[in-house]
Formats: sequence, structure tokens, C-alpha cells
Amino acid sequence: MQDYLRQSRLGNAMDSLGFHVIAFILSSFWFILLWGVRFPSLFAGAALYGMIVILRKKVRDDHVTRKEAQLRAAIGGELALERLLLTTPEKANFEIAMLLSVRENITLIQAGEKGVLCVRKGKKWLVSFLQSPQDSSVSPADVLTLQREIRLLNAERGLLCVCGKVTPEAARQAEREPPVSFLERSQLIAMLGSANPATDSQLVSLGRRRKKAAPKHWLRLILHPARAKRFACYGTLLLGMYLMTHLFYYAVPGLVCVSLATVCRCLRRKETVFQDEDERAL
Repeated sequence: MQDYLRQSRLGNAMDSLGFHVIAFILSSFWFILLWGVRFPSLFAGAALYGMIVILRKKVRDDHVTRKEAQLRAAIGGELALERLLLTTPEKANFEIAMLLSVRENITLIQAGEKGVLCVRKGKKWLVSFLQSPQDSSVSPADVLTLQREIRLLNAERGLLCVCGKVTPEAARQAEREPPVSFLERSQLIAMLGSANPATDSQLVSLGRRRKKAAPKHWLRLILHPARAKRFACYGTLLLGMYLMTHLFYYAVPGLVCVSLATVCRCLRRKETVFQDEDERAL
């Protein structure tokens, strides 16, 4: 989500202040050059400055509206694509074919587990959605499986919608008869996002932050038995530094670490299969 990071509030405030100062100075300086240092020059400069501010606000509002629509489409496309990966193959193929029928003016004939048979400009196409994660690659075997289904259904071409990367071997296999075209992830997201933009509830659920942890949670996190060895190691090193240097400020944190290690050793934690993410991270 690095593309959606916002600038800090201080940076925004300084940018806005700089713009207003420069716009007012330039507006006033223009009329001072024309009419000299007079009150009408300052009034005209203030009026020009106000027009610049209004124009800037209008441009920024249009930009924000356009950017919001783009972000909603991108996020909605991502969410829709994730949903298709978890649904049944018949439903995923049918939804992709329905969206393509609106965009490409194709006619749906038959829907099945391996794909949807369509007609476009007098030619039969088999549209199939490969339910594979983003990190996976499309293999020649996947293309060959679709080509086999194309032959069985007496179609002429195929369209394979993929989420992963198309390997060169798969691209060479797609050039053989019957030929197969690819609809890649970026195109799928754009198509799904235009039909399913992200709603306000989806954006809120994505942006919802974790609740502030209770003190009991932090205490359980600090005194986890897995941290006993780390506390003991730190305490031993600090006490060793105290013995070598005789500096008192090494002894206090060393004793604290040794005490924490002892408490962690004394605690017994009940192991369970259903653990939270924070517990697994330990």
C-alpha cells in the first residue's frame, strides 16, 4: 500500500502556507509594477489572489474526485479478484464471461467448470479463469488443458484469465493450435474494478486499525516464556559489565533483566492450536 501513503500533516501545512504566501506576493507585485505602490494595487492584488485560491480549490477538488474514483476501482478490483479465487470454478468463469460480454459484445452459449463457451464475431471462444495465486506462474500444462477443452467443445480460440505471470513456455504453447490469448491480472483488476468499485464499508474495514491493547495484553507479551533466554542473556551481559567497570547503572538494568527472566521461567503457558497473530509472531 505504499502508493496510497499520505504526506504528513506538517508537510501539508507548510506546502499550503508556502503556496498562499507566494500567490499573494506575486499577485500584489504584479499590480504594484503596473500602478505603483497604492491602495488600488493592493486591493487588485488581493482580488487576484482570491481568484487564484478559488481556482486552485476547484482544480484540487476535481483531482481528488478523480483520484478517489481510481482508487475505489483499483481496490474494488483487488477485492473482487480475491473473491473469485475463493469461489467455485463455474461461478468464477461465469462472472468473468458476463463482464466480458458487456465490454466486448460477446454472446454466452454454455457455462461449465472448465470455462464458458462464447461467440464473438462469428467465432467460438472458450473463456476460462485460472484460479491461482498472484505469486504462481502459468505453466504450459495449464494452457494445454484449455486447448484440450477447446477441441472438445469445437471452439476456435480460447481466452485464459490469469492472476500470475505467464511464462515464456506457456506463451509459446498458447501460439499453437488452437490459439489461446491471455487476460492478465492488471486487466482483470481494471475490468472488475469498473464494475465493482469499493464501497464505503469496504474501505472502512480495510482502514480499520487494531484496538489499543490492554495492559494485561502487554504484560502477557512481555512475560512470554519464549523471552526468558533473551532476558537472561541481556542480564548476564549487563552484570558482567558491572563487574568489569564497577559502574552502578549497569547493575540496575542487569538485575531487572534477570528478574524478568526468572518470572518468565516460572510462568506456565497453556498451548493451544488457535493462537492470535501476535502470539504466533513471538
